Amino acid sequence: MPNIHNRQRGAALLVVLVMLVILTLFAVTSISNTNLNLKIIGNTQAEKVMESAAQEAIEQVLSNAANFTIPIPNPGLININGGSGYVNGATVSVATPVCIMNTLAPGYDLNNALAPEDDIWEVQASVTNNTSGANAVVHQGVKVRELAGNCP
Repeated sequence: MPNIHNRQRGAALLVVLVMLVILTLFAVTSISNTNLNLKIIGNTQAEKVMESAAQEAIEQVLSNAANFTIPIPNPGLININGGSGYVNGATVSVATPVCIMNTLAPGYDLNNALAPEDDIWEVQASVTNNTSGANAVVHQGVKVRELAGNCP
């Protein structure tokens, strides 16, 4: 009987070592996947912050009716946040809105010279993240009811 016990002592050690290696591989894989997921979440969060900054800048442009008249007062880039150009820590520039379409407002006829029009304007904001250097461009359309002649 002592002969059988002597042969099995090494087998238990070998099984424990194999199990330890397998558990270590699981742990390393889990940590690697967690780090990858954190990077993905961080990038998604940075993207949402940039989109938010662009949307805030576009809202500032939309809140000023003078940006939607012809001739446009200052063609080119529109100043936001008092000319600082920064929103939520990102550099934002907003191009002058462009009128892309106009239609006669419902309920009016062409015989009325003062009939209002529904003008469709496109507003474009470019955002650059100051930390990573990533950039994005956000387009937004808006319908504005104006007197005839504001959209060429």
